[in-house]
Amino acid sequence: MQRRVPKSGQIMVAGQRLRVSPTYAGTIVTIIVDDHHLRVLDGARELSLHARTTTKTIRNFNAH
Repeated sequence: MQRRVPKSGQIMVAGQRLRVSPTYAGTIVTIIVDDHHLRVLDGARELSLHARTTTKTIRNFNAH
């Protein structure tokens, strides 16, 4: 899935707040979801790795 990074540098996925540097504001990033982790990527570069702490439904949409 994709999300656009806001000025705050915080992205919400399944009710979980993922922090990315605000220097990426306006950038569309890809979030890779597995059973235990959420990875935020800019192309092939990993920006952050987060433990998955929720089992909420993930809204799968692409940013514009």
